[in-house]
Amino acid sequence: MMTISRTCLLVGVTAILCASCSHNSRATKTVTTRAAFDFDCPPEELKLTVLDTEGARNLSSQIGVEGCGKKGVYVYFASTDTWISNTGITPDMEQQEAEFKEEQQKANDAALQEPPIDSESTYQRGMDE
Repeated sequence: MMTISRTCLLVGVTAILCASCSHNSRATKTVTTRAAFDFDCPPEELKLTVLDTEGARNLSSQIGVEGCGKKGVYVYFASTDTWISNTGITPDMEQQEAEFKEEQQKANDAALQEPPIDSESTYQRGMDE
């Protein structure tokens, strides 16, 4: 029984790590491509630095880029699943992202709550009323 529990735990942790690696790998590729275009700079001359992460899986949410004498920051917007140059972020986009994160947090909190027990709809087997 212990072995099955450990195996399930290991599979779960591995899945979380793979999702995190996938996000961060895709982030690096996307930000490199966008910054190379924005900076008019070859991708191999760019230096990326993760500036901020989110959540327990440490998903990259802000990446700084330096290259060809230029610097910039790219921010991840989960609501649109895209990376945007910090210079292109408008207050409307920030508001939309804040609302998205609030809804996600409410959904996560609701999922963690146990359903209330409805004492009027409970019954015992073999008991007729």
